[in-house]
Amino acid sequence: MSAHHVSDNPVNPAWIAGGPCPMQLTLGETGLILRPPTVAQTLLCALGAFVIAIADRAAVYASIGPLDAALWLRAVKLFAVLLLFCLIGELLVTRGLLHTNDSVGLNSRDPDGSSTSRSLSHRAPSWWARRSAGFRGCCLTICLAGAMLLCWSPYIKWLYPGLMWYDTGDEIAQFYGIAALGQPAGVISAHHPVFDTIVFGGFAKAGELWFGDYQAGLTVLVLLQMVAMCIALSASVVYARHVGAPFGSVITLFVFYAFFPFLPIFFMSLVKDSLHAVFFVPWLLMYIETCRQRLRSLRSIWFTVGFVALSVLSALTTMTGFYITALSLLGLVFVGRETENGGTSSQRKPVAMTVLRGVAATVAVVVILLVHTVFPAVTGKIWNIHHEDQNQILVVPMQMTARYVLDHPGDVTDEERHIIDTLNNVPVEQMKEVQNPYLADPVMHLSLKDPSYIGQYVSVWLKQGVRHPDSYINAFVSLESGWFSLQRTAHKETGPLPLDVLRADSRSIPNQVLIQGDNAISPSFAQMPQYRGNESGQATVRRIWQSVSSTRVLRLLTYTAVWSFILPLFLLFCAIRGRGRDIGERLMIGAPLIWSLLSLLPNAISIPLKPTASRYIVWSLYVVPLYVALLRADGVRSPAAKHRE
Repeated sequence: MSAHHVSDNPVNPAWIAGGPCPMQLTLGETGLILRPPTVAQTLLCALGAFVIAIADRAAVYASIGPLDAALWLRAVKLFAVLLLFCLIGELLVTRGLLHTNDSVGLNSRDPDGSSTSRSLSHRAPSWWARRSAGFRGCCLTICLAGAMLLCWSPYIKWLYPGLMWYDTGDEIAQFYGIAALGQPAGVISAHHPVFDTIVFGGFAKAGELWFGDYQAGLTVLVLLQMVAMCIALSASVVYARHVGAPFGSVITLFVFYAFFPFLPIFFMSLVKDSLHAVFFVPWLLMYIETCRQRLRSLRSIWFTVGFVALSVLSALTTMTGFYITALSLLGLVFVGRETENGGTSSQRKPVAMTVLRGVAATVAVVVILLVHTVFPAVTGKIWNIHHEDQNQILVVPMQMTARYVLDHPGDVTDEERHIIDTLNNVPVEQMKEVQNPYLADPVMHLSLKDPSYIGQYVSVWLKQGVRHPDSYINAFVSLESGWFSLQRTAHKETGPLPLDVLRADSRSIPNQVLIQGDNAISPSFAQMPQYRGNESGQATVRRIWQSVSSTRVLRLLTYTAVWSFILPLFLLFCAIRGRGRDIGERLMIGAPLIWSLLSLLPNAISIPLKPTASRYIVWSLYVVPLYVALLRADGVRSPAAKHRE
């Protein structure tokens, strides 16, 4: 091991390229470079440790206080572990980057427009070398998808003909004209995405018409979903290699996708989030490529058409998918501005960049119009659709109001009580009886009583928050604690959960992802012919997940906070070592991840009292590993970083 001062910047990966470091440690000839954390990185880990410590307490006691010595001691321990984890992770990311010009496997084009030809192997056959990059990429994707499908085949056998989720059953029942979700027979509620209802119900109807059994159609859908996800995840692996990720990184990425049990279990499920992934993953790859190419990908008509189509499908399949897609697309108009300020080639072609930004803006507008205007207009003429009020934005505020009522029952004026009772279906007097600090559904679920009172409620909400902010803080942190905590209460009630019960019985368990390993049949779906399942295979799957969740080291991958907070924090840790002028580029590439993380906050649950909470975070299991692999991809490194290297 040697310590030396550096005058030039070391070769850095895509999001770690930064300013000069006063001292670094090089571990012999291994290529491992250990650099001390910057002030910003240290503060980030300290803040992250404090957030986890607070969330751990809230996830057990539904309160962040008191801020005693035990809490600060835990925060210090977490800080040491978190900083060590991030430094070791960064160490591994920088390993061997002085020798990253190894074979990549495809002909890639760097963001500055220069073409680099790198073969899969120094001994690649000439016929393979003569094939186009697209041909080789397709061949590799198909081969990897076949291998992944083979790895997933035991789960297909165990879970065949597919797992039914509670919400999906309601959607299918409504498609068949059965009353569900508080709506009369023949009405489809927009509480769940209408597109998903049409897809699930359409496949069920097709199975009934073609095979005489609606479940046969749903089985075809779930099998197509499995094949599509194997192709999409394999394409992610090939793309990471295409843009310069080292061989070890892409192999690790493939192994995780192929062998981590949660993924095949989830994609053998019929639920809107699994259907969403089929479109979101290829959309994400096209989005990253658009940023990497400084919008030049939009010169291709076919690329742009495909990008628009996947954007629309990604936006239609989940409620949050629209906001994630739309906000990311709107951000594309800012791509390349930081390089223009630096005087690179983009500055010499201002007209071309302006045109491409116009195309990007047009793509965003077209997607928004198709999703919010055209699709509702078309489907509304075919089906009787009841458009629910936008009560989702009030789920968290109403949970905070319920905590306020619980903590200060005598501090609610008659006028405030009238406004809350007129707006919400659950009156103030019942909030204390039904309140659960970890689930907002008991105080607000499907709809509002009178949405016209939203403006007055906001005024009441602000006034009460000023009077007693402690209640609001405890309510918010408790409801969101599952995204950040490593432990949680042992209670699993989805109904009322009094604070006295939590304080009297403060047992805690690891805050781990919860799978749904059996069919969940809603009352409306139960009116249809019985949905059959493989109970013995489902029991096998549950035992496998229980084994993974209890195995040392491996069980760390089952913690919710690892995917929703710790690994994203590591990505930010790596990013902030760079220089300020590169930050915009990093944020642009990571925009879908950032918006996806923020979309967790408005949800009514975070602690997995039921599988719904884990369903909200499943996207992170296939998105975050891709971003980690791209840390070492030289093809997404900014021109400024390359110049410094």
